[in-house]
Parts: sequence; structure tokens; C-alpha cells
Amino acid sequence: LVLIMVLLFTLVLLLAFYVINFVLSIKDMGKNKISAFECGFGSVGKIQNSFSIHFFIMMLMFVIFDLEIVMFLGILVSDLSSYVSFLLMFFFILGGFYMEWWYGKLVWVI
Repeated sequence: LVLIMVLLFTLVLLLAFYVINFVLSIKDMGKNKISAFECGFGSVGKIQNSFSIHFFIMMLMFVIFDLEIVMFLGILVSDLSSYVSFLLMFFFILGGFYMEWWYGKLVWVI
């Protein structure tokens, strides 16, 4: 019974906050607000600008190396017998880093 009352109270509170937020929010439907870019300027020309693939590659490398750092931390706090897997993963990370450097993907100038 108590669980049902807590659940009901939570749903009522959630609905009340949603309605209060909807009522108090500012609803501006001007031309600039509903345009593709909400920067205050009218868009001129194509709406879809070309996306730099270099930026995407740098973001992807950051995510991959970030995950590898997390895996490194997991290996470092484990026992001494995981030293071989630590060295193997370090070898693969250095190999990937060298490959990205060799193909010129680490250039920061676009």
C-alpha cells in the first residue's frame, strides 16, 4: 500500500512539474526562432553545410583512446598476473597511434 502511494505521489509530482514548466515556458514562434539555425540570423543559401571529415576522425580517435585509457585503469588496479595483457594492449595502442601518424590523421590544421 505504501509503495502504491509513493508511486502515485511521484507520478502526480512529475505531472505537476511538467504542466508548470509548460505553462511558464516562453513560446516565441518568430521566424528566426523556428529557422534551421537558432543563432538570430536568417539562413542564406544551403542549410546543410559541409561537415569536416577531419573533425569527425579526431573525435573518433578521442573516443577510442578515451576507452583505452579506461581499460588501462582497469588493468592497472588488478593483480600482477595481468601484466602481459597490459603490455599487449599498450602495444596495440602504440601501433594504432603510429598508424594514425603515418597516414597523416594527427594533423590539427584543417
